[in-house]
Amino acid sequence: MALLDYPIPELDVTLQEAGRVLQLTLSPELYPQFKNTLSQQREVLQEAQKCLAAAASGRENWVTEQFKSRLLSCTDPLPTSTAIPAVLPPSRARKECAQLERAAALLWAVAKMYSEPSLVEGEGQTERTQQSEVFAASRIPGKTQDEIKVYQDCLHAIVICARGVFSVNILQHPSPGGPMSPLPFPDIYSQVVHVMSQHRAAKNNKPSAICGLSALQRQAWSAVREEILRAGGAAAASLGLMESAVVALSLEDCNAPADLADTLNAVRLGGGDGPCLRYYDKVVNLVVFKDSTAGMVFEHSALDGMVAGLVAETVWYLSESLTVDLVQANTGSNGSACLNKADSSSPSPLAFPLQGITKTDPKVLP
Repeated sequence: MALLDYPIPELDVTLQEAGRVLQLTLSPELYPQFKNTLSQQREVLQEAQKCLAAAASGRENWVTEQFKSRLLSCTDPLPTSTAIPAVLPPSRARKECAQLERAAALLWAVAKMYSEPSLVEGEGQTERTQQSEVFAASRIPGKTQDEIKVYQDCLHAIVICARGVFSVNILQHPSPGGPMSPLPFPDIYSQVVHVMSQHRAAKNNKPSAICGLSALQRQAWSAVREEILRAGGAAAASLGLMESAVVALSLEDCNAPADLADTLNAVRLGGGDGPCLRYYDKVVNLVVFKDSTAGMVFEHSALDGMVAGLVAETVWYLSESLTVDLVQANTGSNGSACLNKADSSSPSPLAFPLQGITKTDPKVLP
């Protein structure tokens, strides 16, 4: 669809809004000083307005462009700079919702939303500059500036837990060349159950090997990533699957903290004393704790807080649309009929043999 232009603000409107806010926040002594300075600097402000209008002329969504460019130039580690956490409401449809059941429901909801992007818009169309870079998108580290890369026709998510990193199918093409649609809930659920039935990750399969790297200072991670890609092999292939996934889902082996503020930190940084289970390059991370408390981590350079809130609300609403009877029936089913490959319901851990790679110390999280 055509993108809507972001209008260049009118100076008088901007000053009126600024004055309204400052009148409420400044002391009675300071506000008259503001008004006096404003009248003295009117010509300077008008010249600045002309420069802004000239710079933005003919450019759609110039505000989003500036917003993204500045954040993508930030070299600080993402967990402590641009990661936005959100805690989802508890499930109302399933009061005793188990961890894996809720995880599968959230993955199904993401698949539904990804295949039908209009679901987040409600009755009216919205400008999709940010929405188009939410799912199947990654923040790729660069030497001077990162980039948001979107992967087309992606059908899988990655599930991260103490057992490793797994590629899980969540979408399908019911007919060759046709539109994609979510896999039925039992297919997704059976894969998640299989993941959690595995032994803890072996050395080359530990999730912290790659998740910890994504938490590094961006230029350091960019250098290591280039080494991985140059070396090729299993590590490069696994990294490709992670970067191209629709979404990353982390399954914690601990309950969420009792305090909401602590829960927000656990969603963003990880719970307990276990390994880092967040893949910060992925624009959206889902997190489900052992007690089924769920949250989301958004990469701020791809979307702002309002869009993150709309996405979180829609994902939660869609996950709640799975009825109790449907979930109970599905969780007792093998659900393998609709899978494209015979072994898709038994995903294997991705391997990250990083021997010979010059790794920077990934212990950057507080």
